[in-house]
Amino acid sequence: MFEWLSTHSDALQVMLSGLTALVWIIYLQVFLISFRRQRRPEIIISLGAGAGTKASWFVANLGLEPVFIVDVLVRLETEQGTTEAVVTDRTEMNDRELNNPGEATNQGPLASGNFMSIGTLDILLHRSASQPIPVSDLKTVTIVVVAATAARWSLVGASRQYRVSFDVEGAPTILATKIDTDQIRSRAGRRALLQKLESRLG
Repeated sequence: MFEWLSTHSDALQVMLSGLTALVWIIYLQVFLISFRRQRRPEIIISLGAGAGTKASWFVANLGLEPVFIVDVLVRLETEQGTTEAVVTDRTEMNDRELNNPGEATNQGPLASGNFMSIGTLDILLHRSASQPIPVSDLKTVTIVVVAATAARWSLVGASRQYRVSFDVEGAPTILATKIDTDQIRSRAGRRALLQKLESRLG
């Protein structure tokens, strides 16, 4: 046995070196995947603190890095079709209600673990058009949040769709169509977000 080991020691050393290198490569690969997963943004959209059109939409940052909210879009589906509008600015607030200019917009930094209210359905409908769509015409409402990451300037986003239904008395109920928020991280998705922003620049 010892004679065989002595005879093949060079080959065994090469094999052990290769095996050690393979283990380290696998370890580094797992570490990099875990590191990238921890640093990727996670934006959550939720609805609560009320019922019907008085419930508020909240945007939370559950990623480890802060993000900068660039825009908030609302997509409204009715029997007549779908419209999309930017609802970032709080147009329902007048100058006398503001303590500082930053309160007039939902645009701004959002630290890890923090959240903000972007408004109720009534408020978002008011912001979306000069002649708001009646709540009774709505079929679905989709909230889209566009953000820039802190680590490097790169647009990301999140969206969540809600179905609007009405009881026999016409009172609306708003329920999410999915349990989780859709994260927009793919290259195609981020390119679409960038095109939306560029279109606003004319």
